[in-house]
Amino acid sequence: MEIIERIYELLHEKDKKAYELCEKLDVRTSTMSTWKARTNDPPARYMKTIADFLGVSLDYLLTGYEAPPRKYTSPEEDGLLELFRSLPTPKQYEFIG
Repeated sequence: MEIIERIYELLHEKDKKAYELCEKLDVRTSTMSTWKARTNDPPARYMKTIADFLGVSLDYLLTGYEAPPRKYTSPEEDGLLELFRSLPTPKQYEFIG
């Protein structure tokens, strides 16, 4: 599925109108109609605004798939977690308290 098709699908799912998105992007409705008719994707500079307007991630807008959540741990935290996982289960429970 092309990005422009996904945009129109999301507009429908979220009960939003193309003209509302055009107002947000500060483009004419004819511009968006041209994108749809030619199956051209909107320029990259609009993608973040479109994703925000539709309440989806950029990953989803561009690919149709959500990216896995990012891991936000430091190397030290990773080391502690590895040590914890190496403990036998009873010791893990003992550690947790």
